[in-house]
Amino acid sequence: MPRHATVLFLSTGLLLSGCSFSSGAPGDDVHAGPTLPARTFDADHWREGPAEPRQHQPYPYDLNTHCGIKWIHFGGRWWVLDSVFPGAEQVRGTPSSREIERVAGYVTLIGPDTAAFDAAGMPTMQFVPAEEEPPGCA
Repeated sequence: MPRHATVLFLSTGLLLSGCSFSSGAPGDDVHAGPTLPARTFDADHWREGPAEPRQHQPYPYDLNTHCGIKWIHFGGRWWVLDSVFPGAEQVRGTPSSREIERVAGYVTLIGPDTAAFDAAGMPTMQFVPAEEEPPGCA
């Protein structure tokens, strides 16, 4: 009987410890940042972060959604949407109004060629440097 209890105990421990590890899927590192408070808009000030952002520092950013969410201008260059990672929220609080054509959130430079946008009620969106400027929208 003690042998069965030992096997059961070890199996349970291995199962539970396996749940705490990352899946190893691309983008898992995107969810490793701090939990940030939801932002609200300042109608007199459009937020786009600094010209020379530091890595792993979240910067307030207002994302223009008039033409959809595909491009951002951050750190003095254009970025294009590469991936969306639903899962753990980086920003807690009430999402901004969807009636306004911008989303108040944060952009974090993850690496020299990767930036992440996070906002309340939205999945993390990962961007990579664009090879060209975005086209205008109709």
